[in-house]
Amino acid sequence: MRTGVNSERGPGPQLAGLVWNSTRNMQAANALLVHIYKRKDPMLLGVGFVFHYIDTRGLFAKYKLHTSAEDLTRNRASRKDVIKFALIQQAAQCLLGYLMADDTEQLPSPQYAIAVWAQRLRYLETWFMQITGFHTTWTVYGLKLFEQTAPVVSQQDPLAGFLKNTSGTLLSATDTTISFTPREMLLAKAIYWILFPLGQYLLTMVLVDTFQYFTHRAFHVNNWLYKHIHSMHHDIYVPFAYGAFYNHPLETIPIDGIGFPFCLSLAGLDNRQAAFFGAIWTFKTVVDHCGYDFPYNPCNIVCPNSVLFHDLHHQTWGMKYNFSVYGAFWDWAMGTRWSPHDSKAQAKYQKGRATTEMVAAKARSKTQTTEPAIGESTATSL
Repeated sequence: MRTGVNSERGPGPQLAGLVWNSTRNMQAANALLVHIYKRKDPMLLGVGFVFHYIDTRGLFAKYKLHTSAEDLTRNRASRKDVIKFALIQQAAQCLLGYLMADDTEQLPSPQYAIAVWAQRLRYLETWFMQITGFHTTWTVYGLKLFEQTAPVVSQQDPLAGFLKNTSGTLLSATDTTISFTPREMLLAKAIYWILFPLGQYLLTMVLVDTFQYFTHRAFHVNNWLYKHIHSMHHDIYVPFAYGAFYNHPLETIPIDGIGFPFCLSLAGLDNRQAAFFGAIWTFKTVVDHCGYDFPYNPCNIVCPNSVLFHDLHHQTWGMKYNFSVYGAFWDWAMGTRWSPHDSKAQAKYQKGRATTEMVAAKARSKTQTTEPAIGESTATSL
């Protein structure tokens, strides 16, 4: 009994179900993902709540970047207003994400996609042998593990046969089924599950970081844009987690609502990948504004001293530096990178803390002198 697929009848019902029933299941999953596509509110609320709890309980004080006096006196916007506006902004982005997401997206099953990659590898290997005349042989310590001088044709793989019958050009065999070698399937799985997604995410980071750097810098260089739009975000001089999304609507819509999703689409991310990348991006943005420089911060992998790097940008004397969101490449290339460990930067930090503490001490002293002494009557004589 043949295990191959007859090209006249097309794929058998079992194989068709393998490919397309799995696709329908993915469609059902995507219908749910559409509602969270490019939504960042769960990550904002979760991570933001953790840092808010740490702040209010006074935990991990040794990792805190700014003093309590700075927290109370330097910010122009209250935490209550920031949290309220950030939630409103996130609701608006959820709506945009829902309207812009492709709810008709159809994804093939992993088995089908892996077989497609195996087919591409077969094409590449055949072309390489035709051009060079070389044979492919893998040996380990002198032991020959695999040798191939021409594409193998057998009757063992109905999935590969389905690919042959639908594309019709892999080999000139008429009623046979193509069998991919274990090596081809191993490489195809590595490409599908690891290499290709990793390349997509790296490309997305490059695109988003480039877009964010130049738009962010434009909001600082152009006086009108900064005064009327971006200055709202910089009402927070001492950053805290929720402040990451305290932005003017005319900044949020074109950058987070349109430009960011466009970069994801340009990199070829599907709904699932975009939702995952959006969550990671939100995590880094919130952590960068948390106000704590914890050791082993995973964000330091892509940007050394990530929290300190962005905290410097929020200082009045550092607003013309450190515009990047992910890495520091564009700041380095454009001459706008300022290391937070630089001696001049540290001196400015120390001066700011000392000034704030002095103002706070004067305020406390003034309050104490105006308060009546204990037991002193405050009644006025009739």
